[in-house]
Amino acid sequence: MSIRVLIVDDHQILRTGLSLIMETTPGMDAVGTAVDGQDGLAKVEELTPDVVLTDIRMPNMDGIAMLRQLAQTHPDLPVVVLTTFDDQEPIQQALRLGAKGFMLKDADKDTIVKTIQDAISGQVYIEPSLMGKAFAAPAAENPQLNDRNRKILKMVAEGSRNIDIAETMHLSERTIKAHLTEIYNQLGVFTRAEAVAAALRDGLIEL
Repeated sequence: MSIRVLIVDDHQILRTGLSLIMETTPGMDAVGTAVDGQDGLAKVEELTPDVVLTDIRMPNMDGIAMLRQLAQTHPDLPVVVLTTFDDQEPIQQALRLGAKGFMLKDADKDTIVKTIQDAISGQVYIEPSLMGKAFAAPAAENPQLNDRNRKILKMVAEGSRNIDIAETMHLSERTIKAHLTEIYNQLGVFTRAEAVAAALRDGLIEL
């Protein structure tokens, strides 16, 4: 039975190229493609792939936000991450979220196939050139939040629910959730409590 691969990337050329690799590799099948993380989540439900191959940096919903959601809804679904050499922080975030493979966007066919096969078998493969980025100490500089995200996080710290924040700021609840995802990514955390603790520690908000 072929490995069913869902490809998530906002660049059509890359989606087409990866699909071609899947279709010309015995035992693999490009079951579908998606243009961003939100589309990817929908395609996971629709197509039930065996593995997701995703870019990190995408508009609307990036690969980290999608991976964070999949870790909750489909914890056993292997995710392989496509990245660039400069993406140290997202690589480390993806590693913490349980991604099973990491490779550069210009990886050759053999590397792509091996990474997907390893992910299916439960192994984590990190392209050698990315090893230093994956395990290096994070940069010492403090993260920055824009004024809107600071205001949202301050209301979270004060106990407000998403719906309360949305009403106060005249935004949709979905937009508030998107801002919270952005905050989590910037602070390198996974929960509301962790975000509040990190922001208080770094002096980003005050109560």
